[in-house]
Amino acid sequence: QVTYLRSLARRTWAYFEMHVGAEDHWLPPDNLQEHPSPRVANRTSPTNIGLSLLSGLAACDFGYLSSGAMIERTSRTLATLQALPRHRGHYFNWYDTLTLEPLAPRYVSTVDSGNLAAHLLTLRQGLLALLDAAPLSGAVFDGLADTLAVLDQGRLDVDADNEELAAAVEAFAVQLQAARAEPRMSLEWAAQQLAALTQLAGVVESLWPPATAAIAEVPTAHWPTLLRVACQDAHGEALRFVVRADTAQAPQASGQDRRNATEVWPSLRELQRSPAASVRTAAIQRCQEIEHLANSTLECARAEYGFLYDRDRRLLSIGYNFDERRLDPGYYDLLASEARLCSFLAIAQGELPEETWFALGRLLTEVDGEATLLSWSGSMFEYLMPQLVMPSYPDTLLDQTARHAVRAHIRYGARRDVPWGISESGYNAVDARMNYQYRAFGVPDLGLKRGLGQDLVVAPYASMMALMVSPAAACENLQRLEGLGFAGCYGLYEAIDYTPARVPPGQDYVLVRSFMSHHQGMGLLALLHLLRDQPMQKRFVADPEFRATLLLLQERIPRAGVFYPHDAADDPTRADGTATESQLRVYRTPNDSRPAIKMLSNGRYHTLLTSAGSGSSRLREMAVTRWREDITRDPWGSFCYLRDVESGEFWSAAYQPTCSL
Repeated sequence: QVTYLRSLARRTWAYFEMHVGAEDHWLPPDNLQEHPSPRVANRTSPTNIGLSLLSGLAACDFGYLSSGAMIERTSRTLATLQALPRHRGHYFNWYDTLTLEPLAPRYVSTVDSGNLAAHLLTLRQGLLALLDAAPLSGAVFDGLADTLAVLDQGRLDVDADNEELAAAVEAFAVQLQAARAEPRMSLEWAAQQLAALTQLAGVVESLWPPATAAIAEVPTAHWPTLLRVACQDAHGEALRFVVRADTAQAPQASGQDRRNATEVWPSLRELQRSPAASVRTAAIQRCQEIEHLANSTLECARAEYGFLYDRDRRLLSIGYNFDERRLDPGYYDLLASEARLCSFLAIAQGELPEETWFALGRLLTEVDGEATLLSWSGSMFEYLMPQLVMPSYPDTLLDQTARHAVRAHIRYGARRDVPWGISESGYNAVDARMNYQYRAFGVPDLGLKRGLGQDLVVAPYASMMALMVSPAAACENLQRLEGLGFAGCYGLYEAIDYTPARVPPGQDYVLVRSFMSHHQGMGLLALLHLLRDQPMQKRFVADPEFRATLLLLQERIPRAGVFYPHDAADDPTRADGTATESQLRVYRTPNDSRPAIKMLSNGRYHTLLTSAGSGSSRLREMAVTRWREDITRDPWGSFCYLRDVESGEFWSAAYQPTCSL
């Protein structure tokens, strides 16, 4: 399972490796769509950017990037961030990655701002920790092993009978295994191993079949290039500091000494005191780069939150429409939501009072007889997204909620006879430009939103996030998804839509063949949490402001509380096996003495429809359509007409206003 998860991590990182570059000013494109119309969405959001930056740090942890390459990528992204227009410190919700202009309407999203700021501050601690770490570690060889595993699978897919290519891949594998088997004594030793591996990777690349034009196949053809680039990256990093091994350490150890020794590579701070001028200069320069980037992250993370805050409600607004100069009338009012990361951040920075945290709703339901917080849509995103960086403490309300939310998802998947894991995602509907549509989905048992049971869309990244809570079950589910053919070049696809209304006849599902930046980032961070012992959470806790506020995350489980009476009627598969029935009223005559009416309102916009088809609409106190209370003649309202193009005959969809039956 660990081998599979590391392979999944390597493929997931390839999305950022291949698509975050100079063309998009080192910002992550929002998504890559393979079908029905192949395209890359050249726009991005603060959440995308934050997760992309942390994904680079995660890639360094996994050994897919050297610290030098990670610093270079981070520096370029932060340089772009500092050039973007902002409002009171907040980045706008969407930017064009080609022009760097905010997309209309210019909007400040509270959750997006909180996500980016928290991720930047977590990144800052990761950067500062590099000062006391070696510029290269043994993780680089583990990372090369992951890349090789993905490449070898690709070889079997594209040219399994090519014996010369198979021999070249095997030669690389043998050299890599020998390097991983020996203790790493010095950077000089690492440089020697990496030089040999770089040469062998070049041979593999030269023998690989050429790429085809299909967007789905290009990354497979690029795995040999990615392997060679990874070797060159690590080799260059070792060479930059290699003199340190000759001048400041003991003489090169013998083979027997290497077998008995442990890895003793010097840190950057130690390398600043190297007798070798070139190494000393390189180390000083690297430390200065890190400190500069740490200061940049701090500057980009600072923003005002007071104008987003309602002091009467003690809640944060959903956002601020900059173009209309108005605050969104909606508020985040649930603890079990992605908004708790922003609330925690603003409290930690002194922007908001602590009472903000306790104003967040704590509606409870029961899962397996245990108290569990309700969310709005019952999605894995709401429960687990903050936990990608925030620590979780055993026997607390948030910890128990996360565990029982995952159990509820597992149980719901079994009940619907599909792989489990539901969250906000793309689904099988497209707009006029053939772009997949996107919205929140969830489990009815956990969500306050009505209608959750009407859709069934499984998002693999939801199971990836569940690795943080229930690793064995989540890994088994991920392998099931991959076995069903739901994986692509960059790991698992965006979603599988099982909703009958959106599935063509004769099919059980439709695969949503796209990859979204923030879901790729969430999946990679969840894999890092499990496979590398929670490094992001340790970095989050290392921030002084966050550390001083951690007590908020340690809220105990209530011994008694008011449980929200959750209506199971929204679930199409009740426990007794019966399906719910919609309430349908049928009217056979439009001429009732007392017309039946249907009224709908969201509090601002009000509509009325009669059984004859007439009606009215009103926005607050302004009439949009005229209305007269006349039971004998009521041809007022908004109407739809149908016309026979051959005869010219036309009629209305309802009885009024043409009075046709």
